[in-house]
Amino acid sequence: MKYRAITIMALFMALASTFTACKKDDPANPATMLELTLSDDNKTATLVFSEGVYGKADKTGALDGNSFNVTMSGGTATAGNFTVSHTPGASTVTFTFTFGGVANGQEVITIAPKTATSIYNAAGAATPVSESKSVNLRELGLIGRWYSSRANVAPILIQLGIDSIYAEFRANNTYTVESFAGGAKTTLTGTFTQTKTTTNDIWTIVVNQSQPTALKSEGIFKIFAGSPVTMKYEIAQTEPQIPGVTPPTPAGGIGSTSGGAFGMLNVQTYIRMD
Repeated sequence: MKYRAITIMALFMALASTFTACKKDDPANPATMLELTLSDDNKTATLVFSEGVYGKADKTGALDGNSFNVTMSGGTATAGNFTVSHTPGASTVTFTFTFGGVANGQEVITIAPKTATSIYNAAGAATPVSESKSVNLRELGLIGRWYSSRANVAPILIQLGIDSIYAEFRANNTYTVESFAGGAKTTLTGTFTQTKTTTNDIWTIVVNQSQPTALKSEGIFKIFAGSPVTMKYEIAQTEPQIPGVTPPTPAGGIGSTSGGAFGMLNVQTYIRMD
């Protein structure tokens, strides 16, 4: 019996020894990448490591742009620049991206250590270059900041004296539009929903304006990749309804307000600002 108790105790000590040998800051167990998440507007991504990380093996230094290899494949958008924000010893890293063109959701961003000596844990173990995480860009529709001025303003608005418009459509489905007429600014705010159709890359949009007057508008828009990225935007008020005016439809295409009666008079051309 005494021999059996000693055997059990020895096994317990062996197990305890094994557990201790696997602690996370062991040089044989470098930090791993747990997850990579992208913001709703494609502008930033957060990379989470399994433990605090450093730019140097002596537990100093923040990770920066030289710590990572960032690549993009697939889709229609083009890769731009990126910056890195990190505090030495923190387990999270924030990336800020710029892209060209228009993302269609097929673009894959992959982040990996730039070299075998780029990222360290507290024990001085370097994360291998084989470690990586990937995430797809989102197809944003009209989310972003846009402006329209002079001849790009819809002719029907030019008749009202409006000479320029700035619009921001946010990922949380709120918007702010600032229109200018002879230096006087009018600010419109509210919420919107957008849906991509299967017709000629046209999206539908429903705008519920809350300020300065509550009303609802419906319409369509289409985004054109290029430099700069542009958008044709056409909506018509539906609540309260304007007699004789019906919103444009994807089937009718750009210029289909009231079945085409307005031609291009109600079509706004926007240029993307970011």
